[in-house]
Amino acid sequence: MSVSPKRAAIRVITRVPVYRAMPKGALRTYAALRYHGEHSNQERTAEFVHSLGGIPTRHLSAGMVAARAVFRVGEDDLLTDALDTLEGRFPEAHDVHLLRSDLHTFHGRYDDALRCAERARLLSPSSGAAVSRVIQLTYRVHDHATADEVAVAAVRRFPRTATVLWAAAKTCRSPEQFSRLQEAWRSSISEPADLLKGVRQLATAAARAGMPEVAADLYRQAIRLIIEIRPGRREVAVTRLEGRGAWSAIEDLTRVLDGAGVPFFFAAGTALGLVREGRPLSADGDIDVGVFDKDFDYDALVALFERHPRFRLDEVHPHTKKIGLQHRGGSPVDIFRFYEEDGKVWHDAVFVRWHNAPFPVERRELRGVRVPVPGEADRYLTENYGDWRTPNPAFDAFTDDAPNVEITWPEYHSMHLVRRAYRFAAEDELERARAELLRAGEEELANMIGGGRG
Repeated sequence: MSVSPKRAAIRVITRVPVYRAMPKGALRTYAALRYHGEHSNQERTAEFVHSLGGIPTRHLSAGMVAARAVFRVGEDDLLTDALDTLEGRFPEAHDVHLLRSDLHTFHGRYDDALRCAERARLLSPSSGAAVSRVIQLTYRVHDHATADEVAVAAVRRFPRTATVLWAAAKTCRSPEQFSRLQEAWRSSISEPADLLKGVRQLATAAARAGMPEVAADLYRQAIRLIIEIRPGRREVAVTRLEGRGAWSAIEDLTRVLDGAGVPFFFAAGTALGLVREGRPLSADGDIDVGVFDKDFDYDALVALFERHPRFRLDEVHPHTKKIGLQHRGGSPVDIFRFYEEDGKVWHDAVFVRWHNAPFPVERRELRGVRVPVPGEADRYLTENYGDWRTPNPAFDAFTDDAPNVEITWPEYHSMHLVRRAYRFAAEDELERARAELLRAGEEELANMIGGGRG
């Protein structure tokens, strides 16, 4: 998969301290903050901002880069003062109000957060980021019916804006709302090929509404379009921990859960990274946390993180009982309940569950933090990954790649395979797309790919 020049440059400046060789200015500030945000703990990052004399507010671009970095590390007093100054100097800058909205959200002040997001939207009516925040926060502040109306209206106005579509899709909870979102989208597009710009969001809305067959059919339509019109390679964005301050999230999770007296451990891919690499895996999509059933108090855990300024609650699939969080640095977090059944320890996702032999929890000293992971790590990781010592970027825990997976919702599992096929087809990896379709029993569509460009 090719990487855009911008993304490649960001990877370089987060991995190597190139800022030291750069002249003073906004670009050096940006590069330095990205590097420190990835490699330094929050105290060192804050020290660097202080070494600049605080958040620079003379130029909006440099000020926002520094303010966002300070937001990530939680220097909220410094951030609030800078936002006040930036708002005074640049009253029409909607980004200032968006960041203030995010700050309120992480402190659980949802009414204030919504007011700031609405102000940002007024200042920049075409801002997808502002509209998506309004959708998300309306669901927090108002009743579902009101929020549903806001989401539908936003999709009708912004049918090709990914952030808006994602916000509406991830808050969809019923077949009725999916039908309204789909109709709003269809009434606002002009070309069949527009499906390629919104299929992932529409399919996500259908899946969250409990209609995986509808979601799978949307992906089938998109695959047929790719075969028919040959649009060229499209990179499908996938969430990765790289650049999202994952280690800071590990530290904060350990501090918060230990402080609340909640026994826990890092599980699945996070445990793999901590045991094999001594750190979270950059290519992983989230941080997995396990809590045994006897210690898993859903309401208490939600309350614990809802009021903690380093985390906010995230939307999860309505058919899962896990708790979804986002860390201030950007890392997604899933907290799973681990329960015993028939002599095994299980944890569930939406359409599969995984089993392990019962295991103790042990602490490992990593970078000055005693992180809890499953004991008897070799057995635990072998059960999950087979040859866990050899990195496998193509591994998918939701398929039979995982030795310990059990499918609990077959229709959704089939949709997942078709979803993977769409991703590979969009990225012009037609052989991989065809293989996923065959795994899903989609022989007719697989044969169409076999007779196409590949």
